[in-house]
Amino acid sequence: MTAQQDLSQAFIYGYYFNKFMIYIKSMEWDERYEFLRAIYDDKHPETPWEERSDQPVQDMIEYAARKEYVHFFWMGFTVNEDGTYIVHEKIRYLMHKIKVNA
Repeated sequence: MTAQQDLSQAFIYGYYFNKFMIYIKSMEWDERYEFLRAIYDDKHPETPWEERSDQPVQDMIEYAARKEYVHFFWMGFTVNEDGTYIVHEKIRYLMHKIKVNA
């Protein structure tokens, strides 16, 4: 990992993570499931989220509890070697929503 990537990751975590957590925890689980699944699917296009049972929301709750939300958070960012980064569209929307409501 380059120094530029380290700096970007430190900025991303400091700027975005608390906002991400506040927003995620304010969602109803049906909405949270769709949000997290979209991030997961975009990060893993070759192996998208699989419905593990007939209770997909409960499956996601259990997966999120095991992996913690920081796992999904980092799936929402791509940090390039030069330190530039791409924010997942769902997280960009979340940041816009927070800014508008502030």
